[in-house]
Amino acid sequence: MASEKLLVAEDDQEIRELMVLYLEKHGFRVTAVEDGLQALRMFEKELPDLVLLDINLPMIDGFGVCKEIRKVSNVPVIFISCRNDSEDVVNGLEIGGDDYVTKPFDPVVVLARVQANLRRAPIFNRSRTQAVRPETSDVLHFGALTVDLKNYAVRLDGQQVPLSAKEVQLLFFLSQNPNQVFTTEQLYHHVWGAESNSDTRTVLVHISSLRKKIEPSAESPKYIHNIRGIGYKFSYGS
Repeated sequence: MASEKLLVAEDDQEIRELMVLYLEKHGFRVTAVEDGLQALRMFEKELPDLVLLDINLPMIDGFGVCKEIRKVSNVPVIFISCRNDSEDVVNGLEIGGDDYVTKPFDPVVVLARVQANLRRAPIFNRSRTQAVRPETSDVLHFGALTVDLKNYAVRLDGQQVPLSAKEVQLLFFLSQNPNQVFTTEQLYHHVWGAESNSDTRTVLVHISSLRKKIEPSAESPKYIHNIRGIGYKFSYGS
């Protein structure tokens, strides 16, 4: 049975109660709130392992809540929204969301997304500001960029780069498979999992955000290269 703690922020009482019942049935410990202000307070108090976040929250909307969470944590955030247009989806992913679910949804789909994101997320310590180190001890160096697999950290010119969980996982996967070209579908499968809805916009947005944080020039990338018509590869040359 699962034992991870989840925070559900949803202003619709019926949907909120349905999510709580279904997730608790599958072994999760769930805290539910109905507005963005409560979400931030309970996040600080409960230190959840994953956040399910409605976009249209009162007090502080989901985008605002996610921005505040990202200042202190890279815990997985799954947006829930009745809006499925590209602008909202891209905005949510660009500010640090890891995945999204659109309403109306099947609780089975929500459960699969939760499980997939938890399975691929780093194991966070209680401070939620960095990850407990995985078993590998590799530290990869690419010029000014250092990918520290031991401490689950990324540094550029010696300064730690604030990345979301999915951005870290994308960079780790690509950097450990240099000069190999991956399609967006393959990247989605490796980072988000087969259980998730294969929407390549998610990969494109995360790649774009990652590049903005580590590349000296978006026009002439040094690390993550676009292979036109195919996908992406990680390659670094001095």
